[in-house]
Amino acid sequence: MKVTMIRGLLLAALVASVAVRFETNRAREAMASDFDIGAAVEDVIRANGYALRENPVKPPRLLARVVYFQRPECQQASLVLPHFINEEAGQILMRITDAGFERRFFYIDRDWREQSRPAMALQWIKHLVLNVFDASPYIPVKMAIALADPPNCRPAHAIDWRPVWQRDRQAHAASTARPAAGTNAGG
Repeated sequence: MKVTMIRGLLLAALVASVAVRFETNRAREAMASDFDIGAAVEDVIRANGYALRENPVKPPRLLARVVYFQRPECQQASLVLPHFINEEAGQILMRITDAGFERRFFYIDRDWREQSRPAMALQWIKHLVLNVFDASPYIPVKMAIALADPPNCRPAHAIDWRPVWQRDRQAHAASTARPAAGTNAGG
């Protein structure tokens, strides 16, 4: 009877473990599907004390997702383009910026001077695997951002863009009511 009881307890523990993992994965998927990169970018910009500017392009156009903001030390607005990691964002940036704009590409905890889609894909895989074991503080979505600063603009401090993908930021944003309208609807 002891062997049967031990087997029963082990089976119950296994079923409970699978059920908990299934529910955790379902919750993560729901969080990733609610991920609004435009709102996250706006939150990071506001948290750094910069003023958002209105995007002159309106939906449903592709460039409507660009977020503009003003740094006090710059004469022109900087812009952030949310994009999929496999999307050619460099070409889009060339359409909306003048010559001389400095570009940087950000994805989770890395950044590049030139867009590197393979490196972004590797970062995504890394954080996807870490997320299975709850070892990453980030949501591994396939959305990155490109920052374009105007020429002759030397920002006083660099913006830390990692909070865009932080799991805690998303949980907090989901628990608080957000206004439906904003200056820049991202996505």
